[in-house]
Amino acid sequence: MNRPVLRAAALAAVLPIAVLAGGPASAHVTVDSPDAAQGGWATIAFTVPTESEDASTTEIEVRLPEGADLEHLSTRTKPGWDVTVEPGRTITWTATDGGIAPGEFDVFEVRGGPLPSDVDSLEFVATQHYSDGTVVAWDESATEGGEEPQRPAPTLPLAPADETADHHATDATDSDATGGSQQAASEDTGGVDGVLLGATALALAGIALVAAVRRRRTSR
Repeated sequence: MNRPVLRAAALAAVLPIAVLAGGPASAHVTVDSPDAAQGGWATIAFTVPTESEDASTTEIEVRLPEGADLEHLSTRTKPGWDVTVEPGRTITWTATDGGIAPGEFDVFEVRGGPLPSDVDSLEFVATQHYSDGTVVAWDESATEGGEEPQRPAPTLPLAPADETADHHATDATDSDATGGSQQAASEDTGGVDGVLLGATALALAGIALVAAVRRRRTSR
């Protein structure tokens, strides 16, 4: 099983979990991926905390960035939630039970691609709906060198496509080198075994010849 799948399984196994006390970032809607690269496919996880003290999160809508159509998109089945996908535009999760209670968070996963190859990050817009009717939009863009916005838009960094390709090429080269070494070792072992078998056969033939000569002399 590969690392992105293990990571996704680990996330799913521990949710929902209480949000620990911490800085303001602990209450933000965020996005993460173990394998997001330009032009590739990725498993994308949206972490949604409930920052309200007396209302639960009952719906989360994610709007896809412009230009990132993600032609092929699939969602992970999530008990207690219905999901609706508007291709190329939005993904919406709606609670069928109690939603995300105060002080808790949950993770919503999708997998899709191909990701854009001409940008180094994707900025999503998340709209969070609460059981008391409150609606919070996470749609503020961060500015370079500026303070963090109060409601930052979830932003996913994309690794350069050539780094991913180089990584796979290195893995393939290492695998070929390992296979070649194992084959060479096997061939060397086979050569040694052949020499030993040949020497043993010659020794047995010599013993048989000596025995035959002795029998012949005795018979005279």
